[in-house]
Amino acid sequence: MTEFVDAGRRRGRVSLLVQFVAQWVYLPLWAVTSLALGVVAALASAGLNPPKSWFNPVRGLLSWPRLKAEWSRDPEVWRSYADDRLRRRLRKAENNPALHVGHPSEGKQREMSVVLPVRFFRGVGAEHAVGVAQGLGWSAEVLPLHRGQWHPGAVRAFRSVEPKAAVGKA
Repeated sequence: MTEFVDAGRRRGRVSLLVQFVAQWVYLPLWAVTSLALGVVAALASAGLNPPKSWFNPVRGLLSWPRLKAEWSRDPEVWRSYADDRLRRRLRKAENNPALHVGHPSEGKQREMSVVLPVRFFRGVGAEHAVGVAQGLGWSAEVLPLHRGQWHPGAVRAFRSVEPKAAVGKA
């Protein structure tokens, strides 16, 4: 039996169950709060600038497949869940590169970049996410864990792009 790579980051079953049940209460509350914050941000010309993460309900959503993966604590179930999510995110970026291509730095080539959040690979570790990205022809790096980062512990997958690919799908 294989061990979890990030065994210290596993969550208890009670907290998983509480989050899954409570999300049906806090998602509507989040929607109302987000709408109120949006109105305040739109009306306030005094420089109110809330973080974008406040307006992202997906960060706290615990889907049924993710609940099953975290509940089972089986690395094979996690591996299947992670592979599916990671491949889907990378293929989506390949199909619409215009959304993921940044401006090149001086002397560098254009680069397509995709952030793979920790929620996709929590049970198998960042090394597995890097391996999946590399298997699909991407380069990848693990982002630092400190709180100052937008996505602490996530994996950034990137690849160089020819200028014609940055235009988008034809």
